[in-house]
Amino acid sequence: MPNGRLIRRSGLWRHRDFLLLWSAQGVSAVGSRITRTALPMAAILVVDATAYELGLLAVALSLPGVLVAWVAGGWVDRHRRRPLLIATDVIRAVALTAIPLAALARVLSLPVLYGVAAITGICTVLFNLADHVYITDLVSRKRLLDANGKRSAVDSIAEISGPALGGALVALWTAPIAILADAATFVASAVLIARIRKPEAHPHPVAHTSFVDDVRTGIHVVWSTPPIRTLFLAMTLFTLCGSFMASLYTLFALRDLGLSPAQLGLAIGCGGIGGLMGAALAAPAAARWGTRRTLMASLALTALMQVFIPLAPAVPWIAMLFLVAQQIVGDGAMTVYLVNETTLRQRLLPQEALGRSAATWQVAAGLLTPAGALLGAVLAETFGLRPTLWVLAAGFAAAFALLVVARGTLPGRDADVALPLLVESR
Repeated sequence: MPNGRLIRRSGLWRHRDFLLLWSAQGVSAVGSRITRTALPMAAILVVDATAYELGLLAVALSLPGVLVAWVAGGWVDRHRRRPLLIATDVIRAVALTAIPLAALARVLSLPVLYGVAAITGICTVLFNLADHVYITDLVSRKRLLDANGKRSAVDSIAEISGPALGGALVALWTAPIAILADAATFVASAVLIARIRKPEAHPHPVAHTSFVDDVRTGIHVVWSTPPIRTLFLAMTLFTLCGSFMASLYTLFALRDLGLSPAQLGLAIGCGGIGGLMGAALAAPAAARWGTRRTLMASLALTALMQVFIPLAPAVPWIAMLFLVAQQIVGDGAMTVYLVNETTLRQRLLPQEALGRSAATWQVAAGLLTPAGALLGAVLAETFGLRPTLWVLAAGFAAAFALLVVARGTLPGRDADVALPLLVESR
């Protein structure tokens, strides 16, 4: 056996370094969800923020990271990633600690919250970009699907537990002190990553390039690789239409379907259960049916389950059955798709451009998400909530149709060797 730490079926349960990174990923994911929950609560409970100010806080938490991603992609490709993972955890911990300190000094204000939100949002994007590349160095390409499935599982657990834990901490300790506990999660993540023993491979030598060159390279490697181009176009469709959920789902469930907040919370929580199931099924499905069939089948099932939302009748207990089914099956199928999509990108795209290609992906998704939320709101005001939610389902169906049309570009079995970087942008 080439590595004594790689055993049994997955080879990862006794891979010490992977388990350290996986644990750090889980702790960091929980921390990010607590941040997302506790920051708005601090703004509401401590500085009496208005709805408009809360909207600006959400923008501060997301938009700066999207704008930094393209710059960071080239940096990640040219430098070691583990120091960046540790640094972003430490910076998030320090930034979040400023909130309870400001509250104790009675100087906590919206500008402080905006600044902390922007810093933590940027660091979260940097962490995710570096992690996307670092995992390919830590485990072999053949084990990436299993590793990504486990990563998706801890993300699902974080999505279930993080908001609830954040709310409980706020109720127990007040919002600013709860954020101090949140900062501790990032310290724990940094300590776990620092304990990884495997020396990181030196990044591929890349000639110094400008920001524009980095952007061109990221776009080029995504667009010039047929299967990745297909997945990218599908992502733009389902991200744009899927973002309708952000502005419409809660309103539709509470106002049109008559669900109570508790019932809605239960339905949404079932999505985390579906995500866990999908994470567990992603690798076995690809092993049994191949990547092409798994991607197409999982996206088809996701698209089918979206129709359960506009089909839900205005009878609360029946509507709950529709929404719970959509959350469990739809989110589970989407997780299978995303785990396989991420793995395919890591396996097919050139190692020396993984950071820049991931940045291209992240920027596109980050810009489409708020655009889709605004588009959904406009359509709902014009045509109504239920018709607009049919458009959401149609967007996922269109993404599936794109995979069908371009199915010849998708590999039946995963490639284990990355493609060369065909053209380095000048």
